[in-house]
Amino acid sequence: MYSRILYPTDFGPDAEKALHYIKGLKNTCEKIEVIILYVVEHHMIKQYQELSGMLTQSTDGLIEVEDAVKLILEEVYPKLKKLEKELIDEGFSAKIVIEEGVASKQIATVAKQTMATLIVMGYSGKHKIPKLFMGSTVTHVLDLSPVPVLVVK
Repeated sequence: MYSRILYPTDFGPDAEKALHYIKGLKNTCEKIEVIILYVVEHHMIKQYQELSGMLTQSTDGLIEVEDAVKLILEEVYPKLKKLEKELIDEGFSAKIVIEEGVASKQIATVAKQTMATLIVMGYSGKHKIPKLFMGSTVTHVLDLSPVPVLVVK
């Protein structure tokens, strides 16, 4: 049924709940591949540029985009590897995909590129206004997705 699941994560609490649902799908198919997606969004790059600029007292207050992305990935990659190992230990096939851009667009694009059969994602990200309304990323993914989307609250 759902043999290739795209799991976009920002490591927030709703993403954790979505992971729990994925684990519950383990016996619905003989072999399930989970594609763990992390999107480095432009606002994150800007925040890291500004923070690093303040810490290093650079002349223009910003570091290069590539350096900001590198800092973000240094923080995130170990978490992604831990998540990959956790899923493999649970009996899934798993791989990590990292993209840069607008999360909703990248989620839809990766779903198409990887031929995902389902997207499982949290209701709102850790950076969104909590519980007031469905996060804009989720809303846009629902509009753009070429495959079914399971939104976990």
